[in-house]
Amino acid sequence: MVKLLFGVFAAVFLVLGLMALGLSTSLIGGGAPSPDAQQDIPPQLLPVYQTAADSCPGLPWSVLAAIGKVETNHGRLQAPGVTSGANFAGAAGPMQIGIGGKAGNTFGAYAVDADGGGASVYNPVDAIFTAANYLCQNGANKGADVAGAIFAYNHADWYVTKVLAIASTYAASQGLPAGAPAEEVAAAAVQFAYSELGKPYKWGATGELGFYDCSGLMLRAYEKGGITLPRTSRQQWYAGARVWQVSQMLPGDLVFYAYNTADPATIHHVGIYIGAGNMIDAPYTGANVRITPFLRGDFIGAVRPTAAQVPADGTTAATTASTVAG
Repeated sequence: MVKLLFGVFAAVFLVLGLMALGLSTSLIGGGAPSPDAQQDIPPQLLPVYQTAADSCPGLPWSVLAAIGKVETNHGRLQAPGVTSGANFAGAAGPMQIGIGGKAGNTFGAYAVDADGGGASVYNPVDAIFTAANYLCQNGANKGADVAGAIFAYNHADWYVTKVLAIASTYAASQGLPAGAPAEEVAAAAVQFAYSELGKPYKWGATGELGFYDCSGLMLRAYEKGGITLPRTSRQQWYAGARVWQVSQMLPGDLVFYAYNTADPATIHHVGIYIGAGNMIDAPYTGANVRITPFLRGDFIGAVRPTAAQVPADGTTAATTASTVAG
């Protein structure tokens, strides 16, 4: 037990050290924890969930923490297999990872020795990092299929729904006021998009019951930054300044796709640029919000909602970001 506590506190000190150097523990798919998360998650484990999720680009820490909640209430569950042995299916530890039997030896295949003391399924730090590794290798990498990764963890649709529901309560969702600095607005929009990775696509949806279409996701993302966008992708094309060169694109820019790249009237899709050549989008029926390369054959251009508005007639306008917000 002393060794396990040492591992947890060592990870906490590591996280605090990174923060002291000005490095975020939630650079990728992170975001501040909500009051619910701070109240429910043991304080020594919250930074472990955040840091472990950052080891897998596109895996929201809130999803990883929600799995810990569902499996053992963050290690507080008094049941066989949590602190020793295994449950009836062969799962063990605070993240209930298979060590044999029906569950298979998942830990043996994905184990991470996070604190350098030898990988142990009962060590909360090792277990959380191992769970992140498993999710990453089963769909969560770059946010490709977070919901699919959760399904792989437990093979039940109800489990996916429950984990995503808890994750949505763990991620802080407080927005910025209208007129906030452009950099903060774009960062808030990108952060919100990250928090919705894995949510399912539904045409016409703007977040109801966790469903989005492409423009509905952009609408809600920029609401968090204090800007109200038009509803559809074709309307959103005119809700900001055109970014004429790909090399000038910044995280938060909206990226658009058209059937005819010479005609904005044929725009059919929009995503949000997150840097490194990638975007987050809600792609199509049967798919989930994901991270994917933005550059493809039907790319028509990018727009910066925090800058001057582009009228539908193509003329210039000196509209500020706060005016765009309406």
